[in-house]
Amino acid sequence: MNSLKSLVAQKEGQGEISSGSSFMSAVIFLLMASFFWLLVSMGFALLGAGKIMIPSLLGSWGWLTFGRIELASFLVFSYGWGMNGGLAFSLYLVGSSGGSPFREKGYFLSSAIFWNLSLFIGMMAVLTGDIPSLSWAGWPDFVLFLLLLNYLFMVYGLVREGLGLGLFLRKISGCYLLVALLWFPWAIGSLFAFFHWDVIRGVSFASMEWWFNEGFLHLWLAPVGLAMLYDYVEKVRAEFRPSRLSWGGLVAFFFFSNFACASHLVGGPFPLWMVGLGIASRILALVGATAITIDLRQQLKEALKVHSTPIVSRYYLIALYCFIIAILGDGLLSFPLVSRFTHFSFVEIAFLVLFLYGFYSFALLAMAHGLFTSFFQKPWISETLLKVTFWANIYGMTFLFVFLCLGGLVQSFELQDVQLPIAQVIESVLPYLRGAGMSATLILFSQLTYCFLLLLMAVMPVEEGEQKGG
Repeated sequence: MNSLKSLVAQKEGQGEISSGSSFMSAVIFLLMASFFWLLVSMGFALLGAGKIMIPSLLGSWGWLTFGRIELASFLVFSYGWGMNGGLAFSLYLVGSSGGSPFREKGYFLSSAIFWNLSLFIGMMAVLTGDIPSLSWAGWPDFVLFLLLLNYLFMVYGLVREGLGLGLFLRKISGCYLLVALLWFPWAIGSLFAFFHWDVIRGVSFASMEWWFNEGFLHLWLAPVGLAMLYDYVEKVRAEFRPSRLSWGGLVAFFFFSNFACASHLVGGPFPLWMVGLGIASRILALVGATAITIDLRQQLKEALKVHSTPIVSRYYLIALYCFIIAILGDGLLSFPLVSRFTHFSFVEIAFLVLFLYGFYSFALLAMAHGLFTSFFQKPWISETLLKVTFWANIYGMTFLFVFLCLGGLVQSFELQDVQLPIAQVIESVLPYLRGAGMSATLILFSQLTYCFLLLLMAVMPVEEGEQKGG
């Protein structure tokens, strides 16, 4: 069994992982929870797409109105799928880097359970109408407090263990991860304090909200996703050493991303220097992202020469391309000549979707696939179905991005005609939204199929030949 485990782990480029490791039960729990929340989010998103085409769909159910299910879908995707998966990777990276058992595994697993329970409570609160005027942090204030508390319990042990191992200086993936782990608690804590005690009000709160939104994207999801890519390279290439591009890109991208949020405030009641600072910072952050992409692309090419796997390596490579396209798109949309046409259109949503579903989700899927294979120590029931899920994901993501971009461009140009009725603009965009809904259905089919294969692998008994071989 150990020989089978080692062979499978090496094939996936994740190193050797023991199913009896002290931290792996919490890692697998968080990954399973992340896939559960992904399916819930996709279900809400498809229901929302159905309501766009058939407004009377489930119209008598007040807790399933369009505004509530759209916000619930967005929040459980970001915090359920995104953060559960990121925390699972964080625990795996710290736990697999130490020679001794992870001492905080009990506290971590308990906090992870309460974290997901808090997500469920928050989702039900949103569906029942307890919705603040926020987007990325649209939970009720008591849920924000619960999430912050459980996050601190989980991350404290990780950071302490990582510092003791020297992980955050020894590995570039650990350094990227540290940025995310330290950013979230004080960001969500500040937002909770300002929101709960009304420290700032009115339009000033918009700048605070966009600072958090941009930070969640580029200072939590981005460093965690990039850490997954660098960890894959470090596992496959034993002689890997971080280059100046990787360190310089890290500093430039994450420093200027703190100020890039102000570019979204164009046209609002804010001073021009603030908006100008946001636009300039976004362009400079783009320089850092380009440096990271050049370095990672070269490292991934070298890693694929050493060890190539059909699904994991392709997911990582496509995730990298989605990352730079999404960042380039954000930079282009921040220019005033462009933003005057595309601001508040589906074009902005298209690049956001590419970042979330393309870059981060593909990197997380690759990481999770490798860990599942190594942990369960069993072959997947069907390699053909795995390929189907991969290509369904790729095509679904591509069509979703294209339909949103095209619909957003039509929407942007028609809105420039002040004499054109808004109803006609909506009718012009509806075909593209239907296409986007069908693309999202393809992604949901891919995720359902993958979860079905994962369930079969988890419950399938180990064959006698494999047991004797172990």
